[in-house]
Amino acid sequence: MTTTDRQRALQLLRRIERESAFASLLLANDTGFVRTLVLGVLRWRSRLDFVIDAFAKGAIEPEIRDILRLGALQLLFMHVAPHAAVGETVQLAPLRARGFVNAILRRISKNAPEPADVATRTAHPRWLIDRWGRTYGAERAAKIAEANQELSFPDVMTDSPPPGATASALVPGMWKLTGSSADVEGVVLDEGSAVIAGIAAAAGDDVLDLAAAPGGKSLVMRARGAGVISNDISIARLRPLIGRSDALVVSDGRRPPFARQFRVVLLDAPCSATGTIRKNPELKWRLAEADLASFAALQRELLASALDLASETVIYSTCSLEPEENDAVVDDVLRRGNDFVRGDVAKFVNANVARWVEGGVLRLTPEAGTDGFTAQVLFRSS
Repeated sequence: MTTTDRQRALQLLRRIERESAFASLLLANDTGFVRTLVLGVLRWRSRLDFVIDAFAKGAIEPEIRDILRLGALQLLFMHVAPHAAVGETVQLAPLRARGFVNAILRRISKNAPEPADVATRTAHPRWLIDRWGRTYGAERAAKIAEANQELSFPDVMTDSPPPGATASALVPGMWKLTGSSADVEGVVLDEGSAVIAGIAAAAGDDVLDLAAAPGGKSLVMRARGAGVISNDISIARLRPLIGRSDALVVSDGRRPPFARQFRVVLLDAPCSATGTIRKNPELKWRLAEADLASFAALQRELLASALDLASETVIYSTCSLEPEENDAVVDDVLRRGNDFVRGDVAKFVNANVARWVEGGVLRLTPEAGTDGFTAQVLFRSS
């Protein structure tokens, strides 16, 4: 835990902000303290700002604010001695600002205010908490936000349990890790993604994975005995599947080249990813409510294509918690006139997953310990 580590974390935070870069990619080679600092600031940003602004009146330039966030994070959420958190963080600031940074951090170390409202307490944009409250109720919205603030580690499908891992309650053969997956053999994907793959594999053994990247669901379905064609718009996105899938196809899922139908089509559609904030905390600061409409337009086109390609069943899922990208998309496409009707996801899942099914729709939210997913099953009626 050195000034060099803190300097590295500050540089990464500035890049994430300037370049709209993804933290997971920039942190690929960083572990330990640097990773904890960067993800911690992204996870708690608005709560850190609430505390900083209680003592610092007026505008703060972006780099100085990031330095203050790093210091406040160590004081409020990490087991770092106050003298080290303050002293080492002050060294990151230019000389002209060191007195200011020192004064603010010392005040925070002695008397940080506690926020009363859910949005600030859980460090989420207020608009997101408000809409989850309308969709899921205030109590569940708070639980979703609280779960998003918990540390997240990879999950893996493997034949033998990795050291220290715990068995998944939702997916047989899956293990929840407590650290890196770098030395673990198996299919690394979120537990929620494996639930979606299991639904599709249970629906039939001839599956088109229409938006397959990065490929974990295709591998899980194949391990469950299904024949799987994995399609995505970019070969780069399908690279993890090379040599591991029955067939790879590069095409726009709205206009795919297939000359036949598939018994099952899985469409895990591109989305706002509001169910993945636990792993990707920067998303909550980039997304605006107005963005949801653009995702829904693409999702409707992809779902219409999936219905054309399926002889029996379509599984439509997203890692979004938002109705505009889920129920509303299915409603709109079914209203256009086709042979499909809604079914009940509960018929394809075990009892532990079924408790997250409401009205036939899977509404898996992050307090389950997974990424959030919404999934619906559609059957051809004639």
